[in-house]
Amino acid sequence: MTGLPETTPPASEARRRQPRMPIDVRRAQVLDAALRLILRDGYAAATMEAIAREVQLAKPRVYSAYPGRGPLLAALLEREQQRMVATLAEAMPAFTEDGDVDTILATAMTNLLESATAHPDSWRLLMLATDDTPAEVRDHTAAGREFALQRLRALLDWGRDRRPGLAELDLEIAAQSLLAVGEHAVRLVLTRPEEFTPQRYARFTRSLLGLLPG
Repeated sequence: MTGLPETTPPASEARRRQPRMPIDVRRAQVLDAALRLILRDGYAAATMEAIAREVQLAKPRVYSAYPGRGPLLAALLEREQQRMVATLAEAMPAFTEDGDVDTILATAMTNLLESATAHPDSWRLLMLATDDTPAEVRDHTAAGREFALQRLRALLDWGRDRRPGLAELDLEIAAQSLLAVGEHAVRLVLTRPEEFTPQRYARFTRSLLGLLPG
């Protein structure tokens, strides 16, 4: 019939009419939506219904990606942990015969913090715990922390004969201390990025290492 006003379909109908997409793409969209919700409103806000609204999909499509909230959050944490470990692996330069311990540590600190500032949401999820942070998140953070600690131990052990000052240190305590400094640095560049920058921490790292005997 002519002359009738056009009507806009309801949001639920618009969601149902979205074109189908590969399941891997949909899962990534759902995880991204869950991450946004958690960072904005906390873990309790990340219900299946809220995630469906956030990603603008009908709820059955969200359930086709993940069968429930538990598996969805587990997949999100696993993805972000893998990203963190990959970043940590890439941040540490290779230990070469002509490598310099001070340069490697300063470069690793800069690379790590630049990655945190480039991908802040992933780092906020795992590094900035809140009152409603589930135990599973802390478990995933601990796995990333242990990986970083192993890399620091390896660097200090490699540098023991190349940096005389290291031979006088308790290398286990040194590795733990460097890890604590790095974690605190990540939190500061995420929460106070204008004041604490990767470059500022790189200068600090070099100055600190300069206090050790040559």
